[in-house]
Amino acid sequence: MTKTNCGYVSPIPYIEFNDDLTENDFRLFIEAISNDIICWDSIKSVMNNGGVMYADTEVLTRKIVKEVEEVNHCKFISGGNLGINLTDSTKLKPFYNPPGARGEDTFLSTCLSGHKVLRVPSYTFHDGFSAYNHLLDGVLPIDLKYIKADSEQVINRFYQACIGWIRYKPLYLYITQRNLYRRKIRMIKQQLDQTLPKICAYFKRDNFMNIATELDYYHKNVKKHYRQFIETQHIWEKISNYLDKDSQVVNL
Repeated sequence: MTKTNCGYVSPIPYIEFNDDLTENDFRLFIEAISNDIICWDSIKSVMNNGGVMYADTEVLTRKIVKEVEEVNHCKFISGGNLGINLTDSTKLKPFYNPPGARGEDTFLSTCLSGHKVLRVPSYTFHDGFSAYNHLLDGVLPIDLKYIKADSEQVINRFYQACIGWIRYKPLYLYITQRNLYRRKIRMIKQQLDQTLPKICAYFKRDNFMNIATELDYYHKNVKKHYRQFIETQHIWEKISNYLDKDSQVVNL
């Protein structure tokens, strides 16, 4: 499998902090909804560039292929920039995410301990806010504009991303840090209690409080979603084994 990153790293816009929402407030909020790869340090770096992650020039000059290291039982991949080796279908793993959540690539990452995952240098462009609608017509931007949280389109995109992330956070923690699961959930709830009123006031949108409600629901259903996650893998394994046997018969 391969993983490459370039362009917008995530649907988090540029935030101008003030007394109502400080940098520390937003850091606590991002820590509550994020995972090991969408962390505050990486998000802050992107925000300082106006919500944009620019390509590293060494991608073209050095072209170094690196193996993805395992972090908390995950070899992180990016679903939008993913290449899959189809030589042996029995090595493939299925996508799964809790109903209505994001994170199918993250959950696939938790199944790759015994697999070789490579980070292949390549330029891609992720237009996370649909700000450049004519790329396929050959209209290329000279520079990339700041993605500011000053329009309904940007705020809605950010809100939907937050909902999708918090919906998969319980299952992700249950899979990767089960011994710390309840402590982590308590911490997330405390962070959301502290920051969500400020997020609502900053964006002038009360519906950001839904993030806490969604966390409670997916926390209560985490064992059910984990059973579905395991069952999906078992069903996929049966399908793969059947197709592999059928392929061997055809080749004979």
